[in-house]
Amino acid sequence: MRVGAHVSSAGGPQNVFGRAEEIGAEAIQLFISPPQQWRPPSVGDEAVTAFHGEHERVPVPVFFHGIYLVNLGTQDEKLLKRSAGSLKQYVKWAGTLGVEGTIFHVGSHKGAGFDAVRDQICRVMLEVLEAADNDSMLLIENNAGQGNGIGSTFTEVGDLIRGCDNHPRLGVCLDTCHAFAMGYDITTREGCELAMSEFDREIGFDRLRAVHANDSKMPLGGVRDRHENIGDGHMGLEGFRNILAHTAFRDAPLLLEVPGIEGGGPDEENVNRLKRIREEVGAPGPDGP
Repeated sequence: MRVGAHVSSAGGPQNVFGRAEEIGAEAIQLFISPPQQWRPPSVGDEAVTAFHGEHERVPVPVFFHGIYLVNLGTQDEKLLKRSAGSLKQYVKWAGTLGVEGTIFHVGSHKGAGFDAVRDQICRVMLEVLEAADNDSMLLIENNAGQGNGIGSTFTEVGDLIRGCDNHPRLGVCLDTCHAFAMGYDITTREGCELAMSEFDREIGFDRLRAVHANDSKMPLGGVRDRHENIGDGHMGLEGFRNILAHTAFRDAPLLLEVPGIEGGGPDEENVNRLKRIREEVGAPGPDGP
């Protein structure tokens, strides 16, 4: 079990490795372009070489997070085309840089309903995967349920994967805060077992490739995406003990997306909180038991 974090790529993606070391992160998530802009990723040859060199020096799993503007459930053809184009660029760059996968939000159906947009979403995801000649994965992130968001239930996420003929490069990133906001009480042993049994039935544990480990500012079933530092929200330290104790989370890297103690994003304190819990529940570290 690796404890990692979202890390700033300011100054070039090669800089994430040193920043990850500073906070003790054992896995990395980054943006490779501004998350609120349609600007395509642009990494020069020197930066690519530097990234590979740093990754060899710090051999941890690395994931991209797609931009927030992507919406595969839109009825706006221009927006759909731009969304597909952005994901294609990210998956292409993931192959170039040796990144494991791109985590992304599917988007919103804007009131049309999941069934009305399901086939379109599956068609575009397959286009994205087939456009890149590499092994990088596309990872669907579960939604918190607000704003007609797609993929807020494990059933919907599983339906999308089945709609893509169970493509081998399609996986899932489970956000703990989003699941809690949708009413999955993963903070108790019984609730976590129930939720993860549903996950395994609808999706399969083999599809769980990353976990966004975030506490929640909102109560259970609050249907709001509001992250909190580990142990400081409604999920609490005991909640994360029950989550990390579940065997489903043993192999997927944990990626923090928390506000940070000083408000600067994921930090050493939050990383250490999860590492302490990992030790308390007897979960293996990155090098095994």
